[in-house]
Order: sequence, then structure tokens, then C-alpha cells
Amino acid sequence: MNWFNSDQRRQQKELERKIKLKEGKRRMERYIQKQRATIQKYWALGKRAERVGDQKMTRQIAAFILKTQRDVAQWESRLLYFDMVEARKDQVLAAAEFAQAYEVMAQSMLANSNPANVAKIQRDIELGLARAEMMDDMLENLMDVSDDLLESSDPNQDAEVGQIMAALKNEAEQESAGIDNAEIEASLRAIEEQLKKG
Repeated sequence: MNWFNSDQRRQQKELERKIKLKEGKRRMERYIQKQRATIQKYWALGKRAERVGDQKMTRQIAAFILKTQRDVAQWESRLLYFDMVEARKDQVLAAAEFAQAYEVMAQSMLANSNPANVAKIQRDIELGLARAEMMDDMLENLMDVSDDLLESSDPNQDAEVGQIMAALKNEAEQESAGIDNAEIEASLRAIEEQLKKG
């Protein structure tokens, strides 16, 4: 009876963790989408600043764009790592479930067998469950990681801000000349790819 209650508590705890994980992942995905929208807003503001000839404001907006692009890349990496850990956790839990099923089968088959064999099977199962709990704890710790990571100074930042400013100027001039929005989007994607490589 105690094993049944323990199993129910473990299942309830696992369900609560799954709900928290899904909520956390959705928050991360929404944040990334919001930051991408912010980049588009900054981009529009940068073109306006360029059209009015305010180079100081254009530079400041370009720096905001670069910082936000880096933030998006960092959160996408975190989301990828989250998915990787979640996949590993699923593997460990599947192994633990198999171990539990194996225990039931073994107890049935070995009811009249040597107690040493049953004890070994029990130890193996407990080891599998301990590994599953360890993975759960590791995943929980990853969820608690602070998003206030220190950024090291980047000597390429000025060059990247300059690239963004040049792209803003180019797009502002093209819009003034009536260039197609599809061309602007292609230009923006090319700049983002260039910045990712750099």
C-alpha cells in the first residue's frame, strides 16, 4: 500500500513538473517572438532617424538592434539546450518505467526463487529510479538559471553597429526611392545572417 501511495505522489510530482516545463518553454518562445518584433520596431525607428539625419540616434538604435539580436540568439540557444535536456529526461524516465515493469515481472517470476536475485533486481531498479530523479533535479536546476548572465565586452560590436547603421541608411534611401518591401526584408535577413556569422 505504501508503494502505491509513493507511486501516486511520484506521478503527481511528475505531472506538475511537466506542466511547469511546458509553461516555461512557452514563456521562452513568446519572449523570443516579442524580441523579434522589438527588432522590427527598432529597425523602423532607425530608418526614421536616418531619414532625418540624426546619426547619434541612428547609432544608438543600431546598438539596441544588435543587443536585441544577441539576446534572441542567446535565448534560442537556451531553448535548444532545454529541448535537448527534456529529450534526455524522457529517455531516463522511459528506462525507469521499464525498470518498474521489470520489477513487477521479476517479482512474479521469482516469488519462490533465491532472495539474493530479487535483492539484486531491486538494487538495479532503485539505481534506475535514482538516475531518473537526478535528471529531474538537473532539469529543475536548469530552469532556475538566472537570465542575468554577464556579457563580455565584444571588440566587434562597433563594426557590427556600423553594419547595422549602413543597412538602415541603405533601406531608408531605398524606401525614399520606392524600393519593394520584399527586397528590404531580404536585405534584413542577409544582415542578420552576416551578424550571426561574425
